[in-house]
Amino acid sequence: MFKRSQRVPDVVAKAVTDRVLVSSELDGGRWLVLTRSELALVTSETLTWRRPWHEVERGGWDGEKHALTVHWVGIDEPDVLVTVDENPRDLPLAFRERVDASVVHSESEPAPGGGTVRAVVRRTPEGTLLTQVLAVGRVRRGPALESQIDALEAKVRDAVGL
Repeated sequence: MFKRSQRVPDVVAKAVTDRVLVSSELDGGRWLVLTRSELALVTSETLTWRRPWHEVERGGWDGEKHALTVHWVGIDEPDVLVTVDENPRDLPLAFRERVDASVVHSESEPAPGGGTVRAVVRRTPEGTLLTQVLAVGRVRRGPALESQIDALEAKVRDAVGL
């Protein structure tokens, strides 16, 4: 489906557990490697991190800065990954496709305080289904929010037979 963006050094390809779908050289001599089951940040000497797709909350591509911003589930600060190639044709598309492939079902509702509560059923690389509930924007904590989270999580779990 996707072609490798560049020839990946052997040490970089060996750092991932799956066949490389897309890779892109980043600033600082690092590489971002995307496989069917995970994405990894690798230097020519070592693996910096390797994480499964269900841990990605969302991402965004900035073509002007040629940067991929990766927002992780449960982590406030995103990773901003700047590519050496100003137009890594396959990277943004492959990233989105892999994140989307991990999502089985999702639903969102307005939350107290004006934000949104989103419940998502995701598939792990092993095929296990799990739920994630995320508050997006400003939400007012309290019993009403807790009840809403419980009900929304139950709703998405029921929708997929969990």
